[in-house]
Amino acid sequence: MPPAVDPAFVGAGSKPGTEIWRIENFHPVRIPGTDHGKFHMGDSYIILNTKQLRSGAFEWNIHFWIGKDTSQDEKGTAAIKAVELDDMLGGAPVQHRECQEYESPLFCSLFKGGIRYVPGGVKSGFKHYDPTDAPPRLFQVKGKRNVRVREVEVSVRSMNKGDCFILDTPTLIWVYVGRYSKRVERLKAIQAANQIRDQDHGGRLKIQMIEPNSPQDQVDAFFKALGGGSRAEMADPPKEDDDSLFEKTTESVVTLYRVSDSSGAIKVEVVGVKPLKGAMLHSQDGVGQDCFILDAGKSGIFAWIGKQCTQQEKLQAMTHAEKFLVDKGYPAWTKIQRVVDGGEPTAFKQYFSVWRESDIVAPVYDKVYTLDRQKLANEAPKARSAPPMTRQERAKLLKNLGTALGFCPDDGTGQVELWRVENFELAPVPRETYGIFFGGDSYVLQYTYKEGNREKYIIYYWQGTHSTQDEKSASALHAIRLDEKLLGRAVQVRVTQGHEPAHFLRIFKGRMIVFLGGHASGFKNVRENDTYDPSKARLFHVRGTCEEDTRAVQVELAAASLDSDDVFILDGPKQGVTYMWIGKHASEDEKRMGDKVDKVVSPDRTAQKVKEGSEPDEFWRLLGGKGDYTRDNEEVADTPALSARLFHCSIVPPSTKLEVDEVFNFEQEDLNEDDVMVLDTGDDEIFIWIGKGASLEEKKHSNKMADDYIKENHMSRGANCVTISIVVKQGDEPDSFKAFYPSWDDNYWKNIQDVNYN
Repeated sequence: MPPAVDPAFVGAGSKPGTEIWRIENFHPVRIPGTDHGKFHMGDSYIILNTKQLRSGAFEWNIHFWIGKDTSQDEKGTAAIKAVELDDMLGGAPVQHRECQEYESPLFCSLFKGGIRYVPGGVKSGFKHYDPTDAPPRLFQVKGKRNVRVREVEVSVRSMNKGDCFILDTPTLIWVYVGRYSKRVERLKAIQAANQIRDQDHGGRLKIQMIEPNSPQDQVDAFFKALGGGSRAEMADPPKEDDDSLFEKTTESVVTLYRVSDSSGAIKVEVVGVKPLKGAMLHSQDGVGQDCFILDAGKSGIFAWIGKQCTQQEKLQAMTHAEKFLVDKGYPAWTKIQRVVDGGEPTAFKQYFSVWRESDIVAPVYDKVYTLDRQKLANEAPKARSAPPMTRQERAKLLKNLGTALGFCPDDGTGQVELWRVENFELAPVPRETYGIFFGGDSYVLQYTYKEGNREKYIIYYWQGTHSTQDEKSASALHAIRLDEKLLGRAVQVRVTQGHEPAHFLRIFKGRMIVFLGGHASGFKNVRENDTYDPSKARLFHVRGTCEEDTRAVQVELAAASLDSDDVFILDGPKQGVTYMWIGKHASEDEKRMGDKVDKVVSPDRTAQKVKEGSEPDEFWRLLGGKGDYTRDNEEVADTPALSARLFHCSIVPPSTKLEVDEVFNFEQEDLNEDDVMVLDTGDDEIFIWIGKGASLEEKKHSNKMADDYIKENHMSRGANCVTISIVVKQGDEPDSFKAFYPSWDDNYWKNIQDVNYN
């Protein structure tokens, strides 16, 4: 018989939105929506956020908030009632413990007007605030994104020139804008003032802004209401960016622990360190029988609940995690999340380089939802009509399609200009050799196409595996210079050899070949380059799904380079023979692609087709002898299916270290015009969005930000995970970027030029 549900929870989580309950006398009491975001410091609360996914299913997050003055009983009740609410929703929600002043960004994102702390609580006999008979209150608005509104002493001594402040009086609400505050901080202060007006004054009072250019009589009126003082008496802003310090979290070595009572007593033992594999959480039969604790240091603790855990283990999961904090000596406010087997969020799965989602997965275009289905069907015709693919089929298709599938603005028939980096300058590549690349070089490609009546631009800079670091840096620098000539309207895309985006492959229409070595002067055709030795054979690996994305890459002349999944061209020495080797698991598409590549890499003779296992002796002689190679690649090392995430990135002088803050439940309005943002799609591409108000230093370091972000945040996805970075500018965002914002408005920034705060 299922446990009884507290009457206060009946109907909870049945529709999108946020619901809040306060613990009063050991029972949850629902808080009206008009009071959301206001928390009494002497109380504990339960917050349920319900989100409807594209599939129509619901996703739930349960937060229990602990005020700094709450009692131990209230705190315990909140934790128990959170589990009760979790059970009512089928055990699917993720649970988060939130401590006052150290709330997670996810929690803060639920309250666009910020979180406001109010003194008192139920146990302290807190009396309702009477706005008509109360002294002035001064609030400091803290944080650019994760806003917290704190009540401070009503005095000029509490203020500084870098923050925004709200002075609440019985007749007027003042918003004081610090001279050195940013536009986004002003907007957040206005939202917080609107919340105070609506919650405490029934929406009746007017809001008066005091800005750096406000008339002196208004400034004098503000300080009179404050009780004295002047601008000259206000402190200068802190030398360090204390907003960043306030919101910053750090990550130590990520460690996974097993928590089990199979021996009759709870034991905690280390299972592994980052990068981790999802299989570590399950027994050999794929079932989660234990609890696990994932320790990400100050970034948080996760308590993972296996499907076959006992009820007692389930109830005690958060308690075990809190005890773990004590044992490790972490601060009491360290984030703790409880996740369940089969319902793990991106924040948890990101720490695992290998994660098996399911044996049968949806068609590939369901994963790449940023690209129109018809366009992707052109990339892989079988994907549209075929039933759901196996993991092996999906992995192979994705491998051959190319990367950054969501970034495909047209069919690749636009205008192309291609340069090679030569002596750190750009040397034009003859058009008759477009599509021929060398792994020892770097290239820059400018692509021009039309969208409606407007010309749009993409600048790709392709970096060969064996290109020098100086050449790679030069290619990035020249991409920036070309963009400047185009008045900053281009999208910049860095491409690494072997991980070319699908759209980049389309440009060459099946005639892209990558040779070993570097380009030779006087280069004319595929047999005239500085690595071509007419006395030796060459081996090419063929990949592709159709004539649009076929490419061949020269690989080491050795049996170890072969793979039963694919097709290879073995081009013999001059006056010799060419073989097309067909692996036993190669698809019909790959065989057809082999015919196309054969004519490109060996144009003066017809290849002899040989099936794996039926090779003539001459084949092995040219290859240097028989040897082991990849034959049965049954094990597919899946990467976790991650949802898109938005980050604010900054390099705060004098430090050169990248600081990254995640923006949860993001919308277009979270793209800060004054800064650089990173949109991590969860797949193999990230977008670096540059706001019009970003500093020259931030623009200059945007590529470094991308490199640092990938290094610090993507390494957990495995050594084989290569991320494509795409730089876009405010006002020139491609459709593949906008698609992550369902309510995108091209006129959004024009419409908020002037903020109406009355």
